[in-house]
Amino acid sequence: MQYEIKSLGLGGILDQTIKLVTNHFGLFFGIVAVLYLPFVLLQGFIPLAVLPELPAQPTTEQIRAYQEANAQLGLYLAPLSILFGFVIVPITNAAVIDAVSRCYLSREATIGTSYSHAKRILLPLLGTWLLQMLAIMGGFILLIIPGIIFTFWFYLATHTVVIGGESGKAALSRSKKLMKGNMGTAVALTMVISVIQWAFIGGAYFIPQKHVATAAQAVLGAAAFVFATVAIVVFYYSCRCKVENFDLALLAENIGLEGPVETENAL
Repeated sequence: MQYEIKSLGLGGILDQTIKLVTNHFGLFFGIVAVLYLPFVLLQGFIPLAVLPELPAQPTTEQIRAYQEANAQLGLYLAPLSILFGFVIVPITNAAVIDAVSRCYLSREATIGTSYSHAKRILLPLLGTWLLQMLAIMGGFILLIIPGIIFTFWFYLATHTVVIGGESGKAALSRSKKLMKGNMGTAVALTMVISVIQWAFIGGAYFIPQKHVATAAQAVLGAAAFVFATVAIVVFYYSCRCKVENFDLALLAENIGLEGPVETENAL
């Protein structure tokens, strides 16, 4: 399967994303199903198990019992949320990025090889992710606007770690460089991804049975995560083509693949 690796506009990015997701959905969803999906399911089912049902007109005792259960729920979910946000998401994201890179090169990609790559870069990956989150949160503390700017400056920091081999401040600087001249596309892409994510998940909220609805939301959310992750990977390649004259040979070198590159797939 041939893919265009070149500087793309928003329409081209979405077109490439749809092709990649359509052709390799089983692989990408399988990666997400290893860690990401079970944690989302766990976070969804714990409240159903802990929180009591409230009738339409609850008594004072019922409200008090619900509030106590809700406080207890926070003790369960807080460590899970931290683990999910600072470990599970970046590892899953890195594995999907690796798989997309291999698919671009028409090389064999499996769930195992993608997670093996994520494991090899685990410490620089998590360190860069933490640094990125701290910078963004610090920016939002400074009257919000800097946080928005930092969000898009460091939009591609994880991709720089996985593909470019840089980490920490170097990865953030590289991301900022790649985003120069591409901020508008990133904002538009983020808006489109948000709409698509709501379209994926929205229907599940109308399912009356809570357990079925929770499971459906988790599965559809995982599918939306796949689409969003692949879209930003395609955007990353587009930025590198525009800023650095990125090509397939460089991609093969960066992700550590051996053997000749199939250059007929380029551009």
